[in-house]
Amino acid sequence: MATPRLFLLKSEVIAKPAGEIALDAPIARIWVETGVDHLDQPYDYLVPQALSSRVAVGIRVQIPFSHHEVEGIVISRHSSAQTGAKLKSITKVLSNFSVATPSSLKLYERVANHFAASTSDVLRSAIPPRVASAEKGRSAYEAIPDEKKKSRQRVEFIALAPHISPLEQLAGLIDVGSGSPLVIVPDERDLLSLATLWNEKNPGNEAITLGSSLSRSERYKNYLDSLSQSKRLVIGTRSAIFAPVANLASIIVYKESSPDYFDPRSPGWNVGDVARMRASDESVDLLFLSFVPSLNIAREIDQRRIKYIHESHRLSVRAFSPLPAQLLPDRIFQPVRDAIKKGPVLFLVSRKGYASALICGQCRNFALCACGGRVKIVAGNKPPQCSHCAGEFPTWRCAWCKSDKQYAGGRGIDRASEEIGRAFPNVTIISSSGDSIKNEILDEKCIVISTPGAQPISKNGYSAVVILNALAFFSHDDLCAGERAREMLFETCGLVKKDGQILIAIDDAHPIIGAITQWNPATMIQRELREREELCLPPFEKSAYLRVSSEEVTQLVSGLRSSIASGRLNSTVSILGPVELGNDESKIILRFNEKDHESTAIFLRELQRKRGIAKKPLLYIRITPYSLA
Repeated sequence: MATPRLFLLKSEVIAKPAGEIALDAPIARIWVETGVDHLDQPYDYLVPQALSSRVAVGIRVQIPFSHHEVEGIVISRHSSAQTGAKLKSITKVLSNFSVATPSSLKLYERVANHFAASTSDVLRSAIPPRVASAEKGRSAYEAIPDEKKKSRQRVEFIALAPHISPLEQLAGLIDVGSGSPLVIVPDERDLLSLATLWNEKNPGNEAITLGSSLSRSERYKNYLDSLSQSKRLVIGTRSAIFAPVANLASIIVYKESSPDYFDPRSPGWNVGDVARMRASDESVDLLFLSFVPSLNIAREIDQRRIKYIHESHRLSVRAFSPLPAQLLPDRIFQPVRDAIKKGPVLFLVSRKGYASALICGQCRNFALCACGGRVKIVAGNKPPQCSHCAGEFPTWRCAWCKSDKQYAGGRGIDRASEEIGRAFPNVTIISSSGDSIKNEILDEKCIVISTPGAQPISKNGYSAVVILNALAFFSHDDLCAGERAREMLFETCGLVKKDGQILIAIDDAHPIIGAITQWNPATMIQRELREREELCLPPFEKSAYLRVSSEEVTQLVSGLRSSIASGRLNSTVSILGPVELGNDESKIILRFNEKDHESTAIFLRELQRKRGIAKKPLLYIRITPYSLA
């Protein structure tokens, strides 16, 4: 006879009784990390008397939510709840260190509303993960009271001058006498360079850095330092714009037009808009520092909302019209030889690698792989390779004319280095790009070849700066191509000595020649602003970028049009698309007036919530994206 089995019983974990509830302000309002988009909102919890003294604004706590224990951040305490439902109690205080202030919590909510996003996503962007070891040996601190703010807030764009290191100019604007400045830089290279420069000049008052190159422990430690230490410079990359700096005095955004200031992840906020919100809320100075203003800033300068500070300079610029497929124009050789005798010469090329495409030397057709990918040349001593499947073609022949004559199209820095080395023999060639970026070079007679963003600094400046195939910088297919090109060319040309020359391979009628000569891009910017206004493009109209699966894009467009017809979306909103993107996805662009930004964001946020409730995939939404491409 079989042995009888025991009954299988279900077990349930019963929460430990919270004990006596706090006598003073027994309700804590908490942002809960639910992980569910449509449940993104504050929730009320009871505060146990045993934890009452530790439950303060900005404190991390553990709370029961549904059938799980999750993390949350206390945003306020109250004497009564918003709901009559039975409330659960806070289970545990995870840390005695506040990670947010009332003003920063207000900013997070404002950013979420502005970008039609969940506050949980903003909190993940703004607050680094807790590392318990970084709290050891640190005494709990009290919030430092802000000093009296200036009665008049500075909002300025400061144009960087040539011949002087831009980081030196930035460091000269930083003042810790009246409080803590927050400086936002686009990348780790600028972060480390500025921190090194500041620390050398200010021993004993080193900068606090917040960047992705730090370990989790270092970043969390520095984050707590920025909250608790006044009159310290705080330097950080994109997400540091949210850092709740003690006694914040000013916000400086360096190279404000950089695409690195747009968060590629959800919720898709950008530094420029967040900096404006924060400066307004906290009444601190806001300075934008760059070589050329972005079109958004330029429009605000025209509207007298931002003061434009600019010094006149005149540079020696020569244009050389290159022939088709010619890297070095014929007349450029002698000026480069003369410049090398005086010091280093910088060449700027638009691409990294060797050659982005293989072209038949006879019929001029692009070489394609059987998989459909374009064939590229990875190095001069290696066979051509497919850019998609990495298949090699050691005995390549053109599929159309059967010729084996190869031509390198879209030449990159490696190919350019070979050609420049042959053109200027017995001259040292230094390359700076990709994983091999040089920060500085010695003041010696050499040629430096660089891609955009990798230009090394020469202590005494370059005797000449050469821009190869300058038109390629303006030839990208997105709306911001002109902004990027102007900033990159001005930044590179600013590295020249006062008596140095700038040699640009472009037609001499191009307006960039006059702009750099006079060190004033106003004419180019004004022309582009007029074109944008006529076409109702940003910055004259706002936009929202939506991405959805192609199988439901028609239904979504129909729903949006129905919402406009019924008044749920403003009648000024227009729909562009859908456009097929590949990978079974399509995009839709919404255009709307600036005054309709809030109502459009509310509509999109509600649309996202309803999709979450219906268990549909969430939309990819970007309000005021960097590019509409």
